[in-house]
Amino acid sequence: MPDRFTLDTLADLPPEARPLAQRVLEVSSDGIGGPFNLLLKSPQSGAKIVDLLDHFNGGFSRIDSDSRRLAVLILARSAGARYAWWTHERRAIAAQQFSPDQIAALNNKQRPLGLTPRLNAVFDYVTALNRGTPTPAATLAALQSEMSEAEIVDLILFCGLYTTIALLLNEGDVALPEGAHDSLKRD
Repeated sequence: MPDRFTLDTLADLPPEARPLAQRVLEVSSDGIGGPFNLLLKSPQSGAKIVDLLDHFNGGFSRIDSDSRRLAVLILARSAGARYAWWTHERRAIAAQQFSPDQIAALNNKQRPLGLTPRLNAVFDYVTALNRGTPTPAATLAALQSEMSEAEIVDLILFCGLYTTIALLLNEGDVALPEGAHDSLKRD
């Protein structure tokens, strides 16, 4: 099957995309692959998404790293975004944020054992939020007992951002790097 979108190299990029590519290369362990290849096709809009990624992943967000990683894994699994799952699964294990058993539970759309009360509340909230309807009052109340309203708003925005990333990855049918194992389960 032909690629859905052209996979560009730095040399292939038009001049208006090169400043964004340089910015991405400074912070991305994935280079200009992954979702960035598609973001570079619309550099003005892509720069806004990269701004948000920088905000959330650069330590400016109110949400802690474990909560963000858990949310990404839930959203990637739900969306079937294999590249997002692959990269965040390996990062979660390398950072010892989640154990292989906890990752396996997420891959099976189950609650991982051994989560803190905060991460249990995040799991329930992100899972409910991802359904596209208002979350149950009890789910929101449980999260409110663990996070401030500012953190919850950041979590909602973060989930929207990573849903956008999942859409880009899926529509672009972004492949895993050569030799990488696709462990994402499909329903």
